Parts: sequence; structure tokens; C-alpha cells
Amino acid sequence: EELPQLLGKPVSKAKVRKLIVAGAVYLNARRVRIASKPLMPNARIELFIDSQKLFDAPAQEAESPFVMTADRILFEDAAIIIVNKPPALPTQPTLDEARINLYQAVKKFLSSREGQVDPYLALHHRLDRDTSGVILFVKSKEANLPVSKMFSEHTAKKTYFALTETRNSDGCPDEWQVKNYLGKVSSTGKAAKYGEVRAGGDLALTDFRKVELLQQNRMWVEARPLTGRTHQIRVHLSEKGLPILGDFLYGDAQSATRLMLHAAKLVFPHPETQEILTVEAPLPEDFVRTLKKLQSQKV
Repeated sequence: EELPQLLGKPVSKAKVRKLIVAGAVYLNARRVRIASKPLMPNARIELFIDSQKLFDAPAQEAESPFVMTADRILFEDAAIIIVNKPPALPTQPTLDEARINLYQAVKKFLSSREGQVDPYLALHHRLDRDTSGVILFVKSKEANLPVSKMFSEHTAKKTYFALTETRNSDGCPDEWQVKNYLGKVSSTGKAAKYGEVRAGGDLALTDFRKVELLQQNRMWVEARPLTGRTHQIRVHLSEKGLPILGDFLYGDAQSATRLMLHAAKLVFPHPETQEILTVEAPLPEDFVRTLKKLQSQKV
């Protein structure tokens, strides 16, 4: 409410959130990157704003509404549709009803293509807003139960790629597994943070493989989660000393333009035929650019 008056022009909630995530806001002299941080009476809030960067963003960073197109379909039949999700897009509706999300975009696409007012579409798993890659939607009610079982019983096998920091590359094996219990470690609303807990958590199991050690303190990692806990890969890598580039919760938001995590492959039994399908999503352009830059600077 105060910023538009101070800066003399409208400031969207999205821009406010970016300021906070980027570390431009201090609460009682301490930097805070969580947009839903509670405030107490007499709290002191300081903002350090570069107006030119805030309002004159480069064209490639300007926000634009996402429109689902046929080239994003990785697999489709009467029962399911699998889509290549772009980064910076919520999987499902958020508290902001005006904000576009992948679920609504796919539903709108199917409605337009099929000429149906309200086509059936269901979602049984999700990706974080800034994570790109493979995501599956159900198109028929009959496929709901087998797809739900597939994810709850972990017969669907997922493979992710991540670009990470490397705080101790010498002590990192070529392959390793992390097994612990994860739970919420902070109550900050939609930006809730998770971590290893001694009691009351859910079992989390992930297999990792070093794909390539990049320049200085960077690594390309493959992750295969065997359970499906919130932020599982992000937490397991961060607690191993390998936070994902661009991770504002578990690493450094300024190390990349966004969270460098990509859902590359999904292997699963088809809900009707039980045939084992393998669906892959190519690395997005920003991931490839970052990877090539790091490879070119490799020592």
C-alpha cells in the first residue's frame, strides 16, 4: 500500500514478492526473503530499491500470460495427457484467482480444441512453481484411481536434473542415497520451509548421481525420488551441501534466474493397459544456457 505512493507508480504484488525474495527487504535490521513473514507492532521495515531495475525489466523477464499449445504435449490419449511445464508457472490454482496456472491453461486448451465447455481434468501430482518438466493430468474419471495408486504406491518413477552449488566437491561420491524424515520446520504460510526432523516427519528417500562436476563450485546432478515429499529433492541436496542454484528457500536466490530443477522423465504403467510408458521432457532453454555457461567456464 505504501510503495505506490513512495515510488509514484503502481507496484504489483508480484513485484513486491520479487523484491522480498531477492533480499531487498529488511525486517528489524535483518534481511527477510519470506513474503508471508508475520509482522509485530512497531516492526521496522527497510527497502532498498533500484527503481530502474524494478520497472524497466528486460523483455525476457517481463511477465506475460501463459498460453498452452500443442507442442507442449509429450503424450496424450483418451485417459491421460502429459505436458512439459515451463518454469515460473504454478501447477494449480493459487490464492490469487487471477493468476494463470498450468491446470487451468491445459483445461482451456482442451475446451477450445474439443469444443467442450468444461472438459474433465484431474491432477494427482505437482511441480513447484519454478520447476519445469513432465507433469501428468487425468482426462477420464475411470483413470483416476489407478493414477492415484500409481503415485501413492510409487510405481511411477521420476527423474530430475538439477544444477547445484558444490560446497565440498571432493567429498561428494558419484552416486549416493539420502534417507531421512522430513517435516515443516517453519510456519511461514505459502513459503513453508521443510527439513530433517527427529520426530513426526514423513519418510523421504532419494537416489542421486553426479552427472558432471562443473566450473569451480557447481555440479550437474540427477535425482530419482523414491518418495514424494514436499521440497524433497531441494531439502536433500541443500542438507548435503549441494543447494540448487536459484533456490530462495534452501540456497541463494541470486545464484541463478530461477530454481534450476527440471523433471526430465516419468516412467509409469498406463492406467488402462498397464503398458510401461517412458515420457521425457527436453531441458528448457534457460537451463541449457546456464549449463553451457558453467561448462564453458569449467577449469
